[in-house]
Amino acid sequence: MKANITLILFFASAMSVNAQNNTYANGARSAGMGNAGAATADVWSTVNNQAALTLFKDIEIAAFYKNNFGISELSLSALSVVVPTKIGTLGGSVAHFGFSEYNENKVSIAYAKRLWKMFSLSAQINYNTVNFTSGYQNATAVSGEVGLFADVSDNFYVGAHVFNPTQSSLSLENKEQIPVRYKIGAAYKPVSALLFCADLIYDSRSDISFCGGTEYYILSQLCLRAGISTNPELFTLGAGYHYKQISFDVAYSYHNVLGNISCIGISYKFNKK
Repeated sequence: MKANITLILFFASAMSVNAQNNTYANGARSAGMGNAGAATADVWSTVNNQAALTLFKDIEIAAFYKNNFGISELSLSALSVVVPTKIGTLGGSVAHFGFSEYNENKVSIAYAKRLWKMFSLSAQINYNTVNFTSGYQNATAVSGEVGLFADVSDNFYVGAHVFNPTQSSLSLENKEQIPVRYKIGAAYKPVSALLFCADLIYDSRSDISFCGGTEYYILSQLCLRAGISTNPELFTLGAGYHYKQISFDVAYSYHNVLGNISCIGISYKFNKK
């Protein structure tokens, strides 16, 4: 039992950079398109780029679950909500990664506002916690995020997002800094049923990486997705189905060393009467 816990803690520590900046909680739609999402707008823009929330007209809520490598202790679950108002769009998300012996949590509140004809800006504040098994010091931190989104035309969008621009650190003895993450992306819809999107990402603890993918509606309510990403190298597949106000999304990817990653998400839109 102790050996299993040690092994799981090793994997959790190796993944902690991604979990703490909430990269994994990006929604099953983005996960199916190579994890690109800086320039696409959906309920998980509360994670991918909060500035895209200004495109929302209705309240929407969503839940997300991700299983990493078939190990339940490395799973991540998250909730997201978007609330448009007359003075801007509010967003919030909660994410939990790990298990009882080691877990990371993030609670976030965002505000997005369209300031010019096609430009939107956003800011988000996060409360991060890291909880270790007994005998280790728990840690907390307050971090932030900022975003920019532009709908250049009816079928072309660009976005930019920075996670932890304040370079916040966890409240540990060594003051471990949470990574700073820069992301810029674009999305293009040559026809209404087809979307291409791509992101370039720089993380202060790793090299530049690329994420890209496509989404194609084979029916009015059913779409298929595919994508790739680097660092780590992943090939992704996904699908989405919309029924009235409910959307179901699934995604699958494969890590050539660690194995399978699966995601599922559901969202509900409160249409205005």
